[in-house]
Amino acid sequence: MITRLTLVLFSALLAGTADAPAGDKTDVIRDLAGRVGPIVGSALACRDIARPRIQAIVDKFTAVIMEASSNEAERSDLTQSFDRSVADGRGAVTTGRTDCRSADRQLTDLERSIAGPAPSVAAIAPSSAAATSPTAPAAAGSPVRGVTDQEIRFGIAAPFSGSAK
Repeated sequence: MITRLTLVLFSALLAGTADAPAGDKTDVIRDLAGRVGPIVGSALACRDIARPRIQAIVDKFTAVIMEASSNEAERSDLTQSFDRSVADGRGAVTTGRTDCRSADRQLTDLERSIAGPAPSVAAIAPSSAAATSPTAPAAAGSPVRGVTDQEIRFGIAAPFSGSAK
């Protein structure tokens, strides 16, 4: 099942947030291939899912691999990792571990997560300073309550007095 983390990671890859060393990029891509590949594979095993939808995901992920890899050997390794994950997804449908309805839902979630600008992996992972900084800028988009360029506010509601204390 696709997780929110996978959606966020894939969106971040396509958006390109900051510079990262090549080794970090390939590790992130390899991990992501293991998460996105089964979704693509299970969708490919389902005849009711339109092929252009699947191909759009494959094309974007291929572009991410091309940008993240520094040489042909690395590119080939990442592509093989993705292909193995796609085969695992196909196998999940053919063996009955996954049904086409859930495959379609997962593909839809993935499509929503990557809707937007063309892929850019000039920077694939946030820099260590940005990842740990509490004042890192919020992502562009609709304003989120409690999130500004300067701070992120967390809140909690709990009874500190009375019988519920």
